[in-house]
Amino acid sequence: MEQKRRKDQWTIADDEKLAEIVIQTVQNGRTQLEAFEQAAQELNRTKQACGFRWNKTLRAQYGQVLNSVRKRPKQLMRSHLKLALSSFEELTEAYNELEMKYSELQSEYDKITKWLHQGVALTKGKPS
Repeated sequence: MEQKRRKDQWTIADDEKLAEIVIQTVQNGRTQLEAFEQAAQELNRTKQACGFRWNKTLRAQYGQVLNSVRKRPKQLMRSHLKLALSSFEELTEAYNELEMKYSELQSEYDKITKWLHQGVALTKGKPS
């Protein structure tokens, strides 16, 4: 006797594709609802069917993986924030160094300009 298969029955490949989409979507910082919408299009099902299948069957199987990818964006954000702060500190240090060099150059410029004005005044006072 041949067993009847429902038209909407989920295959192992469907389950794997749904899990892959959900995990990848969450890892990219988007929501499960967005994953269900994408999966619905790719699997030719409704987003409600995808959500139901995920929550009823696959969540238990892939829950740990999902939790670990949820933590990754926060960790990435922390590392990016640390990098940004260290870059900001480096930029601030470089700016302060440039500002100090500019002040030194401005002082030298003022001295040279004063010296040149004195030279011009002296040459005008003397007959050639």
